[in-house]
Amino acid sequence: MKNKLLLTILMALCVSHSSTYAQSLSYPCSVVLETVNEIPNVHGTALIAKVNKPYTDQPGSPVRERTGVGIYADWMPSPSAFGDYDQYEGFAQIPGEISWRFKMYAIKEEQPSWFGGSPWAGKFDEISAELSAKTIVQLRLSNSRSNRLGPAVLQGTLKGCVK
Repeated sequence: MKNKLLLTILMALCVSHSSTYAQSLSYPCSVVLETVNEIPNVHGTALIAKVNKPYTDQPGSPVRERTGVGIYADWMPSPSAFGDYDQYEGFAQIPGEISWRFKMYAIKEEQPSWFGGSPWAGKFDEISAELSAKTIVQLRLSNSRSNRLGPAVLQGTLKGCVK
């Protein structure tokens, strides 16, 4: 009886360990962000990478490892085309655990596209939590005056980053 119990516990530990290992992510990883409401020509991508950041800006400062999320989106309509919004924000979330918001910046082009839209980019590199395949990355509308976060325009998950 004890042997069966020990064998059952050992098998449960092995299965638990293998499923945890199967969910580990490979860095760096890029994710295509898909349009949420089929907006013509809108496309985006996210780069997820491990970065070594110094604790301070002083020379010789010790470093710490963080995860960074960078988003690039192109052919984006003006945020005001969707309502009372004046900017885009990057948004990353481990569902049910934690989320991060970061400002996106419009990129001025020397020769803008003749059919409209403009590129936006932004990044956040202070993530200390362990990301999983369920992590969601989005480009969302935002109102800077009210600090109100609007709906997602582009989104993807890190499922394609699993080793």
